[in-house]
Amino acid sequence: MHVIVICLDTLRWDHLGCYGNRTVNTPAMDTFARDATRCDAAFCASFPTIPMRTDAFTGNVNWPVYGWKPLGTDEVTITQCLKEAGYHTAFVHDTSNMVPTGFGRDFDEDLFITPPQGWEANRDKVEFPVPRENLRQNGGGFINDRARTMHYEHETDWFVARTMLAASRWLEDNYRRDKFFLWVDTFEIHEDWRAPDYYTEYYSPDYQGLDYSYPNYGYTTIYQRHELARLRARYAAEVTLTDRWVGHLLGRIETMQLLDQSVVIIISDHGMYLGEHQRTGKHTVDPEDPWPIYDEVGRIPLLIRLPSRTRPKRTRALTQPADLMPTVLQACGVSVPRTVGRSLLPVLSGKTRRHAEYVFTSCHSGDGEGRIPYLPSCITVTSPRWTLVTGPKPWRPALHSRSQDPGQKRNVIKRHPQVAAKMRAALVDFMRRRGAKTEYIEEYARC
Repeated sequence: MHVIVICLDTLRWDHLGCYGNRTVNTPAMDTFARDATRCDAAFCASFPTIPMRTDAFTGNVNWPVYGWKPLGTDEVTITQCLKEAGYHTAFVHDTSNMVPTGFGRDFDEDLFITPPQGWEANRDKVEFPVPRENLRQNGGGFINDRARTMHYEHETDWFVARTMLAASRWLEDNYRRDKFFLWVDTFEIHEDWRAPDYYTEYYSPDYQGLDYSYPNYGYTTIYQRHELARLRARYAAEVTLTDRWVGHLLGRIETMQLLDQSVVIIISDHGMYLGEHQRTGKHTVDPEDPWPIYDEVGRIPLLIRLPSRTRPKRTRALTQPADLMPTVLQACGVSVPRTVGRSLLPVLSGKTRRHAEYVFTSCHSGDGEGRIPYLPSCITVTSPRWTLVTGPKPWRPALHSRSQDPGQKRNVIKRHPQVAAKMRAALVDFMRRRGAKTEYIEEYARC
């Protein structure tokens, strides 16, 4: 049994055709989904980039006690468990955030797709297509992103193309191994949303006006309607670009006849507001304004293909990235350490339709290691029927019916106070069991 995980940054679940989108072209992942199980209730727990991957690698949910920090030396990872079971392990990635945080430490091979040498000299050449003050944190990240990609001429220059090509080459060299674990990680679709022009023009032809490719991580009041539409088109173009190159890797997996010998997983870390709830960006950059994590950000695509032919086409079972580690280990017949996450195999085999009762989603906003001061986050409690969003004052706790209010716009907490109280009690119990401090619980777990 082999294991191949493809992790895509900032991919919204609702921008894939297999999840019902009829506007954005994603033929490769849609085709893959036909023979996979589509998880319709997968949610990020620890948010954002590095915390989510920490959950996935360790099988635990870590946001109640710490935030964005390197993997702890005492944390057991999926890579360690598979290596001890005789797996050859490889990490192919362009997600630079994962380098200083130590995610490559346990792999036999760590292949980092780097920006061109000397890219820093390009910073002084970057021009702003929109008012600089309208970009996240006055455009500092925009400068770095444009400087890293200023050399782009052909589609194969893009990070997602280079990463999927490198992963394909790795498979060519290793497909005959008895068992391997390959984690492929690309920072595409993360902004700057600058796909090749022909992708963008497909969704936004003949555009004229301020050309936003980098959200402000703030409110939509700065945008004209056509400017916001252009920003969404640029995001869609990035999704289609990414799908094209994920398709290349999936095609190589199929050509090498690995599909029926492998667990293949496609997952994202989180989504992004594209105007919903009057916001653009995935989180706040204002320490006085904690943002809610609604489905546009917190719900994630998760497609799992097992070698077995008998599996449900879709599941509504509530799941989270921490479930990935025990699921993979159990599928491979490897001993599973004690984790918060639980194996999805009973769901994937059709033995049960239920999994978790709740998923708790947040970025660490206590005083633990790795807190990001400018990124306070409300806490989202998700059940199959309800969403509760709670946080510090002046945030007003909000309860939403998942079936009657999928856009999460109508707060019905006054009509269903007992539901909210039960969900809050579950949150408090979870935070305590995970080691959260009393002050953090009292400030954020409000109802």
